[in-house]
Amino acid sequence: MAYVILLLFVAALVGLGFLLLRFMMDRAIKQVIKTFREKGALDPENAKTGPELGLKSASETKITDGIFKPRDYKPYVFDSLFQLNIIRITDDGRYYMSEQTLQSSNLSKYA
Repeated sequence: MAYVILLLFVAALVGLGFLLLRFMMDRAIKQVIKTFREKGALDPENAKTGPELGLKSASETKITDGIFKPRDYKPYVFDSLFQLNIIRITDDGRYYMSEQTLQSSNLSKYA
């Protein structure tokens, strides 16, 4: 009987972890999209650099960032949106977000 209770407790913790991760990722997606909209980086002419946007790629984050402060999911979202071609890069290395691609993607609920 004790094993069943322990198993149920572990399953509940795993489920809670997945719900928390989902919440944090949803929040990060909204924040990244909001950043592009607030900065007006919605076309190649108004594209901004990563520092201007206050965003960076996951490869630019330090490995110790998640140890000493809460984990920031925005770099992972930035990379994912870039891979989905929602965030695009200009020839000179500036970034902008394609509203049209966002609306036609699976992430259209964030549009």
